[in-house]
Amino acid sequence: MKKVFYAGALGLALTVTVSGCGLFANGSVENGNVTIEKDKAKELQLELNLGAGELNVEKGADEWVEGSIEYNEDKLKPEVSYKRKGDKGIGVIEQENTGILDKIKIDDLKNEWNLTLTDEIPLNLVVNSGASDTNLDLKGLNLKDLDVNAGVGDITIDLSGKWEKSFDAALALGVGQSTIILPKDVGVKIESSKGIGTADFVGFISKGKGIYVNEAFEDADVIINLKTDLGVGEVVFKLE
Repeated sequence: MKKVFYAGALGLALTVTVSGCGLFANGSVENGNVTIEKDKAKELQLELNLGAGELNVEKGADEWVEGSIEYNEDKLKPEVSYKRKGDKGIGVIEQENTGILDKIKIDDLKNEWNLTLTDEIPLNLVVNSGASDTNLDLKGLNLKDLDVNAGVGDITIDLSGKWEKSFDAALALGVGQSTIILPKDVGVKIESSKGIGTADFVGFISKGKGIYVNEAFEDADVIINLKTDLGVGEVVFKLE
């Protein structure tokens, strides 16, 4: 049973299905609220697919997911779905109609996603961003796995803070400025492929063959295993 709601500026609310009709007029900026309600899931898998615009993610939701999405073209309206398989909740927020992006000048585009996520249950997070500026403030979440595929635009991923459990992260970075913030007191291991751009590992120790660790790694019980595919542009890995 879907428990996803999208409420527009007109005060309308509905359960969102994959093919929900548009609420807003073309060419005007409108706000919509996104909520994926809590249920009996003990683990959450969430996929965010943004074609172009701006994506901001942080912890703080009382439900599984809360937030707002603001856009100025009706065809940019995202589709939201949720289902539960056993103990796992599976949610997807996506922009399927990417063909509209070819017809809109990037300077005229307004498509801003501001989302907060739960920290109550383990989270498998997948982020696919196209031509977008992306800010993932993930500290304090209950991350189990992270997979980020970035296209064109600047991206900041904050994984700092005190983590209680180890997890794996895979980052495929595209074109633009990328900043990855990592904890000092939790073990970190980075396996980095060589890209066309430049990479700077501030405060990390090189182990050769594209492997970098922080000082806490050798004796750490909790470790972030980070595999990165570096693209074009500048990437900075730094400690909090």
